[in-house]
Amino acid sequence: MTLHRKLLLLGMVAALAGCASVPTQYLTLSSPSPVAARQSLQGQGLPIVVAHVQMPADIDRLYLTTLQGKHRLDVAGHVRWAAPLGGMAQKVLAQDLATALPDKTVLMPGDPIPNGPYLLVKINVQSFIPSNDGKVFLQADWFISRMPDGHLQTQGRSHFYRDHVASNPTVQATAMSQLLERLSRELAHHLG
Repeated sequence: MTLHRKLLLLGMVAALAGCASVPTQYLTLSSPSPVAARQSLQGQGLPIVVAHVQMPADIDRLYLTTLQGKHRLDVAGHVRWAAPLGGMAQKVLAQDLATALPDKTVLMPGDPIPNGPYLLVKINVQSFIPSNDGKVFLQADWFISRMPDGHLQTQGRSHFYRDHVASNPTVQATAMSQLLERLSRELAHHLG
């Protein structure tokens, strides 16, 4: 084997070792305040069900996506979501609503849907992303319908952001969770 080939092979081995040494970081969204334990699921009024949160395709991916300027997205190579973003957002919104509406019954994802009437909260996210300039955005359309007839009771469009957010993925995920809490407070106002 020539010296040139040995150096090339050594360089490739070093490059592969460098790639393998970067551990994957897993992020999750979480409710800032834990749901209070209840002795029964018999709250006042109609039960509330939060539907799976619809996310735009450009951010609904396994890896953390950040906005890098007006027309460019950056998909992190070693920073992943622990679960699908829409499912985590659904769980956090349900937990936040249960905290904001302690006298109501807010069903958690996976709970059986009631046989009788209930309120269904649908969220269609337009934007939910950190940017490279220290901001995190959440823009969502939301709909509250009485089920099972599907009568739309109210709807709205919410736009929230946090600024001065460090470009650390954990800090960005925390800011995203806090924006979901703000959305849940707005929804609670219409559900209360």
